[in-house]
Parts: sequence; structure tokens; C-alpha cells
Amino acid sequence: MTHEYVIATNGRIEPSTLEDDEATALCWAEGAVIAVGPDDVVRAISRGDSTFLDLCGCLVTPLPEAPSHADSLVREKRATGPEVARLLVEAGLLQADDALEPGAPADLAFWDETGLVAVVRDGRFTDSSERHGPFPSAAPD
Repeated sequence: MTHEYVIATNGRIEPSTLEDDEATALCWAEGAVIAVGPDDVVRAISRGDSTFLDLCGCLVTPLPEAPSHADSLVREKRATGPEVARLLVEAGLLQADDALEPGAPADLAFWDETGLVAVVRDGRFTDSSERHGPFPSAAPD
């Protein structure tokens, strides 16, 4: 049995085990992160039947404990970019060694300048559109 691959590009993945500027895309399937890296590298793993999402510059982090509390904290501090992950670690809502890398759980939080915009739990959007979250579909290259 094959599982649907979701390939999300044009974002910022934090924290990852790659250099900060290199992690702009990730792929997940069946509850696990499959790949993290530059857009072109992650797109290349598609088997031809993947769902492609354009993150529109959103930051992706592991799903913090108490997502609504994390969202309130991020909004209160007006944190953006890598500040979000650091703030969540300092608040004890993310573990310092949590990294989005292959094999990590596909429990994800998507952030834009307004705060938390989507949540994926076990590989499925739960607090937004079931299939695409708030993101437009992106055409595969």
C-alpha cells in the first residue's frame, strides 16, 4: 500500500538539521516526515502522485505542546521567523532537540506573521482544511 505524499515548498522549516537558509520545504506521508531541504531537492522525491502545497513563506515547526497557548505567546511577543522556535523552546512548549528531519513525527505547526495558521497531527490537517490547510495547491514541476 502506498501513502499520499504531501510536499510543501516555499516556506521556512525550523528547527531543522540543515543550515537555516537551506530548509524551505518538507515532505510527509503517513504520519512521518520523509524529507526536509531546499525546494528543488524535496520536490524531486515525488513519485508523480504527490500533493504539492505552496507555504507562501510560512514557518513550519514541530507541533508545540498546548498549541493555543503557544499561539497566544507568539502573538503577544510578535515573534516571527526563527524567533518563534526559540520562544517556544524557552517557554517549554518545544524541546530544544526537536527538529524536523526525516523520521520525525508529522505533527506540525504552520506560522505566518499573524500567528498559528494550521496544524497537522499525525500527517493530517486538523485545525484547518482537511486536504490543503490554508495553502494553495502548487503545481508540480
